[in-house]
Amino acid sequence: MAPDGLTEFVLPPALAAQVRTVAEAQHRPVADVLCDAVALYLRDGSPQGGRSPAEAAARMRAARRGNVLPEGVTLCDLMTHGRA
Repeated sequence: MAPDGLTEFVLPPALAAQVRTVAEAQHRPVADVLCDAVALYLRDGSPQGGRSPAEAAARMRAARRGNVLPEGVTLCDLMTHGRA
């Protein structure tokens, strides 16, 4: 391993499997997927995309403005739709 730890590092097995799955689905090398993930993390400043929970909630409220459920449909209906 390099002294700075950046040349080689070990991912937990479950995370490594997820990265491999993404790389295979995108037909890309694992190293490219990891580089993109690190670049995104550094750009946004956090794994959540740089938003606090309050900022995320505000974005969700803004995104749903103007959306109205059809007559007789409840949020519970939407949440359970498709469940067996």
